[in-house]
Amino acid sequence: MNFPIYRRLKNGKSYYRISSMEHMTELQQLGNKWLVHELHARILPERLLISDILQNDGSQFEECESIEFEQRLNTTTF
Repeated sequence: MNFPIYRRLKNGKSYYRISSMEHMTELQQLGNKWLVHELHARILPERLLISDILQNDGSQFEECESIEFEQRLNTTTF
């Protein structure tokens, strides 16, 4: 698997950059702003979340391009 991998929720409210099986960045829309969440997976539930996003078993996620993620990242609130 070649990282980073980009995904988004089908409703477009969250975007994900998965850098490794242990690290991801989530951009979450809140009103007209975007919030950044860094996840360093240290416990099993966090690792499973990253795995679920990659596997997309529930069809909640879809692939997206890095440019979509980066555009939103440039308008985020830290």
